[in-house]
Amino acid sequence: MKQVSMINLLKSLSGVMDLVSNSVVSHHKKVAYIAYKIAKEMKINSNQLKNLVMASLIHDIGVFYLNIDLDKKSFDERENMHALVGYYLLNENNTLNKISNIIRDHHHDWEKIQSDDISVATNILHVADQIAFLTEEYDMYNDNNKICKIVSKESGKDYCPDALLAFNKLAAQEYFCLDIESPTAIERKLDKIMKIFAENITGASLLDISKIISYIVDFRSPFTTTHSIGIAKVAKELIKLMKYSLEDQLTMEIAGYLHDVGKLIVPPRILNKNGPLNKAEWKKMRTHTYYTYQVLEPINELPHLKEWAGFHHETLDGQGYPFHLKGEKLSPGARVMAVADIFTAVTEDRPYRKGMNKSQVIKVLNDLAENNQLDKDIVNLLLDNYHSINSIREGIQVKAQAHFLNFRNKIDRKVELYR
Repeated sequence: MKQVSMINLLKSLSGVMDLVSNSVVSHHKKVAYIAYKIAKEMKINSNQLKNLVMASLIHDIGVFYLNIDLDKKSFDERENMHALVGYYLLNENNTLNKISNIIRDHHHDWEKIQSDDISVATNILHVADQIAFLTEEYDMYNDNNKICKIVSKESGKDYCPDALLAFNKLAAQEYFCLDIESPTAIERKLDKIMKIFAENITGASLLDISKIISYIVDFRSPFTTTHSIGIAKVAKELIKLMKYSLEDQLTMEIAGYLHDVGKLIVPPRILNKNGPLNKAEWKKMRTHTYYTYQVLEPINELPHLKEWAGFHHETLDGQGYPFHLKGEKLSPGARVMAVADIFTAVTEDRPYRKGMNKSQVIKVLNDLAENNQLDKDIVNLLLDNYHSINSIREGIQVKAQAHFLNFRNKIDRKVELYR
């Protein structure tokens, strides 16, 4: 399988995270740039620098599990639990566990954690995070001295003195202050930084990271805790039956894990609403496929990924969303994902209803195929292999539900200890 830039994947994910709140647009990228510049000034080693940039890009990833309001300019003690949640999400992954400690402690005061290189990196992230929030209130170019004074008051307590010294040197330079005020400049500079830290992943590593991202998406709602993993396995099984290559099967499984990543922009009150959505809520929900496509578009190494994941609510008659593609414009892979999504949604149990039985599922899928919404051949392929495919879906979702409950219990116990 082609290799994919891990840091580019994290950059894409940080972009959709920033869309959750109008007040923190580009926050994660700004933090990553500030942290990088401070760390370079302090001359920390290149491996730690790379890990710091990666951690900065997704440092608030735990807020999605806790459903924290990102419009707040600061987090209280309970809300700082998002750092611990981020740690537990990433620590079980062999590729991302190297940045989990940095994320875990990024709201801890310097006087509590100073001990090693990781402590220095995590406090640099803490400093950069606070500075990024201050730039939402103050203009970095005109108020740089004011920002320096605010953070310098906590030198040796909240913040590492060497990190603040490095920041003060940077803040005295006009180009740095102007960079901070320009999202476009930060985007360009991050692209250059990521070329320096090129780290490519392939196969199992990419699949594992995709699975972690699916947890971040699905764990936000009790209605969808095992949804993405079910779709991933169903879609993979379908194209396996269609004699696709092993590489395409892996890409399809990854697409299944990531197909709902755009739902990170949908507020929890909509995701978890116990009843029909109103018109405005439904329009917001519909945007998730657009943002899934946008998040995955930069991953050029896997050209099919964005369409297989992002077109899962398109229909053959052109009445789907958000691109209103029809007929031949929908590839077989995109059609497979659409069938897998509906099949998984109607067969899986939800807290408010049991999954449909076989006869009900057959009617739903055949009706959609007859109405030229789903591909008839793919629907027939699924129905011809109903028992085996449904057994795969059911088995993996039972395991995934057990994993979610274990994760939730672990977090809940740590929350109590942390308090």
